[in-house]
Amino acid sequence: MSNKIKEKIDDALLAFYKEVDKDVIDEMLNEHIPNIDEFDRKKKQIIFLAKAKAQKQRNDNLLNLVNKFQEAIESNIEKPVAMLKQFIQGNASLALYRNLDKLSKEDIITIIKDQNLVQILEELEDDEKRQ
Repeated sequence: MSNKIKEKIDDALLAFYKEVDKDVIDEMLNEHIPNIDEFDRKKKQIIFLAKAKAQKQRNDNLLNLVNKFQEAIESNIEKPVAMLKQFIQGNASLALYRNLDKLSKEDIITIIKDQNLVQILEELEDDEKRQ
């Protein structure tokens, strides 16, 4: 089947589910799922585990990034220090962070917490590969 046909089928199904009455959806689920309560419990469990795994990955990325920034500050590596200064300048509430060499892990987390961690990690790794 071509991709265009698959896309049209998906679009039609999406439109159907958006417009259909909730009772119709419940009836369809009851036909295919014998125990709705068990299904709901399992669905909630899967969603919880997925969120927990995503949060763990984010925390791991954050700690990895903090360690890279601390190493860069200690070694006075230009690119990471410049990135950190750029983050500080971009946020007026972080203006107190003038002495980078005195930053703790918590301070660095505060500075980079609203940034795209994966993108920053990739930039730092690319820079390390070029050196």
